[in-house]
Amino acid sequence: MTNRRLLLLAMLVLPLGMIAAGPSSCWFAGLDAYRGWTGMQRAATGRFRVEQVDGVWWFLTPAGHPFFSAGVTSVRSFGDYTPPLGGYPYLDNVRAKYGSAAAWAEVAFARISSAGLNTIGAWSENQYFAGRFPYTQILEFSAAAPVVPGTTTTFGSLHDFFADSFAAGAAGVAEAARPCAADPYCIGIFSDNELPWGPAFNQGIPFVDAFMKLPAGAPGKLALQALLAERYGGDPTAFNTAWRLSLASFDAIQTLDALSTNFRRDSAQAQADRVAFRARVADRYFHVVHDALRAIDPAMLILGARFLAYSTAPDTVAAAAPWVDVLSINPYEWNDSWFAAAQSSAVVNGLYPVPELLADVDAMYATAGKPMLISEFGYRADDVGLPNSTPPTYPKLPDQGARADAYEQYMERVLARPHIIGAHWFKHADQPATGRTDGEDNNWGFVNIRDEVYPDLFLRMAGVHQRMYTERMSLATP
Repeated sequence: MTNRRLLLLAMLVLPLGMIAAGPSSCWFAGLDAYRGWTGMQRAATGRFRVEQVDGVWWFLTPAGHPFFSAGVTSVRSFGDYTPPLGGYPYLDNVRAKYGSAAAWAEVAFARISSAGLNTIGAWSENQYFAGRFPYTQILEFSAAAPVVPGTTTTFGSLHDFFADSFAAGAAGVAEAARPCAADPYCIGIFSDNELPWGPAFNQGIPFVDAFMKLPAGAPGKLALQALLAERYGGDPTAFNTAWRLSLASFDAIQTLDALSTNFRRDSAQAQADRVAFRARVADRYFHVVHDALRAIDPAMLILGARFLAYSTAPDTVAAAAPWVDVLSINPYEWNDSWFAAAQSSAVVNGLYPVPELLADVDAMYATAGKPMLISEFGYRADDVGLPNSTPPTYPKLPDQGARADAYEQYMERVLARPHIIGAHWFKHADQPATGRTDGEDNNWGFVNIRDEVYPDLFLRMAGVHQRMYTERMSLATP
């Protein structure tokens, strides 16, 4: 379909509340009931799965058709709570406009489908889309593990995943995945979001230092002791040399609250021990999550824990890879000054280098060999009256046309990478101008706070999604 015809259709559909719904009644032809492309047929298993075909990774729909997950997160009738107003401004507008969340959901469903988006992303009201439109579910397995005292920051906390209570609690968390297991439209489960995995932007204290502050005999502290004894073959002399200590035995570790005073001054061997323990922590988390979800359903896709870009190291990814079907990551484009800081942090903290946007995603794939999902990205513009003040890391574009351009340019980067199988826009509705609970006050929305679609972004999304399967197929190397 030409851009001219697409524009004419959009001009008709937008004022009518985007009532056209589904591939059979909108301008996206050749799709199955799950929005997969019918130009290729693989084995139909009745569930979403992943497969590499001729060098290109895909989700495959339950009907066996390739599926690139073009999604949007936070599709929910209530939007964001804003403390200064003590309420939910988006919800107030939804109620005034539609009368009920169910009526709102029909309009949201139609608009999302008409833009060629094919996935409801994390933090959405899935009950309105289950059984008719692909969606993902996010859980919070980390909450089942005890918090390590003194590690809480604005980004979250470190958790003692070695505690017996974590495995038991994870089984309880996994129970919430049963509706996904029973619904072929559910793509899979995210286990958490942006957990701290290294001394970067979202972790205030390294794992070794944090776990050393646990009481003697705490599971995490015992796990650290066991790893160190293993790495030094049970020889405390070699351990003492590396850590500049004089302990009589590894058991003496339990009597200390620190192994060093400044981790950046540790010996090279001690630094390597720190990396090894971080990997051990990651292995424990992802292994427990895997077992809990597999107990619910062996076929349900495990989509990973949504790594924070610029804050993840190869050891963590290598530890996660055996326990997930897909690795998810949230790689936003940052403004120049913050991106320079991210590049420096990668060098200092041993993280993936980021010479350019998505370079760390490529490196993660090289480490893990698992398909990658962009579980969150977005852009904000300064022309709609929102402050766009928090956080300060992202670029501020001048207007909605530039935001549409940014979507297209980002997606072109993604579609050109055969190891990436989807990208989810953050988010469905703008944040309140008065700021949500964490202060964010940005123009991230596919719709504004009055539930009006942004035409520039809508049209550009539709254009990109019209051609995305053609572009993906061009990457095939039989």
